[in-house]
Amino acid sequence: MSRKSLQSQSVNDVYLRPVKDIMSSGVVTLPAGATVHEALTLMGENRVSALPIVNHQNECVGILSTSDLVDMTRDVDDDIYHLDMVDMGAKRFLLDKLAHSMGSETVQSFMSEVVTKVHLHTTISEALRQMLRNRVHHLPVVNEADAVMGIVSTLDILGEFADAAPDSIDD
Repeated sequence: MSRKSLQSQSVNDVYLRPVKDIMSSGVVTLPAGATVHEALTLMGENRVSALPIVNHQNECVGILSTSDLVDMTRDVDDDIYHLDMVDMGAKRFLLDKLAHSMGSETVQSFMSEVVTKVHLHTTISEALRQMLRNRVHHLPVVNEADAVMGIVSTLDILGEFADAAPDSIDD
């Protein structure tokens, strides 16, 4: 078998691998009653852009992503931008006050409650289909009891394909 077909086989194998092989297993979760400030702190400290939101049984009841937080501020930012008669100092004051007050809101107010989840043995190809169908970048990985075991992202999957891809198409 040629080197090229061996490499192609390894790329094909990626599609069939279970997500448990590539998920981030040290997933950081938050309860629904946590504050936006706590969520932002955890995201920053752990360098993640999505947090599964769990109940007391570690079941995934939502997901909070940086996209949810950006959407939360977009309307308010538009309103502040249109305050033409307010000087920049006043705008800054209003934005700081807004950030402080929103930080005490609970993540339950902003999280996506409809969560696309995958199970430990879901294939990478099925996870990709779920991401595309639901237009998401992160999938909580759950066990049979629906407890969060990890999370898989588009970057995790892309990394697997990059590692399996041939170094050159001329080989």
